[in-house]
Amino acid sequence: MIRILRTDALHRLLRAAATARHDARTARRDLAELRTRHRALISHLARRDPRLVGVVPVPAANGAGIADPLTLVLLALWHQAVLEREAFRSWVTEEPPLVVEERQARAADAVEQKDRP
Repeated sequence: MIRILRTDALHRLLRAAATARHDARTARRDLAELRTRHRALISHLARRDPRLVGVVPVPAANGAGIADPLTLVLLALWHQAVLEREAFRSWVTEEPPLVVEERQARAADAVEQKDRP
């Protein structure tokens, strides 16, 4: 069956195809950018940076250095974020149990082969 397309229908089809190609390229670029950011985050969290110093200005009220309750809550949340970051770092850098077991098995085999005459 032969179907005749009008020029405006053909233009719509070509425009839809071009839009689909553009969306696919944009999605691939966004995915690549997301992967790059994820790798950067993982490598940053895997490093051991001892920068845990934060300066929090506390305004003096009536001559006494009383901390605002919001400041204390923010400091507590910051401390919690630091603890979660350290837990994530240790989780990222730990070796899977199968790799550790395989390494121990190879070491045991090496020792056993050395002991054989």
